[in-house]
Amino acid sequence: MSTTGRKFLTSINWPVVSSVLSKHTEITKSLGVFRKGYEEAERQLVQLKDADRAIDFAHYRRVLKNTEIVDKLEKMAKAQKATKVDLASQLATISAFEAKAVASAELYVKETEANLADLNETVTNIEQTRPVTQLTVDDVVKAKPEIVTRTEEMVKNGQFTVDGYDEKFPSLVMI
Repeated sequence: MSTTGRKFLTSINWPVVSSVLSKHTEITKSLGVFRKGYEEAERQLVQLKDADRAIDFAHYRRVLKNTEIVDKLEKMAKAQKATKVDLASQLATISAFEAKAVASAELYVKETEANLADLNETVTNIEQTRPVTQLTVDDVVKAKPEIVTRTEEMVKNGQFTVDGYDEKFPSLVMI
């Protein structure tokens, strides 16, 4: 990974990212897996760089009686070359992860914008409502037309009290 990529990954405040995306567990899990994989690869890279690669063949020639084997091993060690690894599959995996993360982020943005629009509409409705003291019976009937039919039915039956009213609002009349 480039030094720019390393600087970027080490500058990310992972706890803040996790808390911001707490509602999106799939994204959080994917980022956690990516972070752990990066940290493991970084650790292995540091270990390989720090490893001592030099073999003291002269020591083995002095210790072992069969120096032909040491000569063959030395020849094989010198002939060994570092092979280049095709990173196309890893880069494709990273690109797929990036595309998935971008798609999830775009979906999150759309959901958030929709929620904000709903909240703004609710705030506007609240700001534009009239106080209860200014409501008329006609306003209530207009909002809930079933109140008229319920009231007419109660009057026909001779019922002039609302069920549950006395339980909710006790009478203050002294008996």
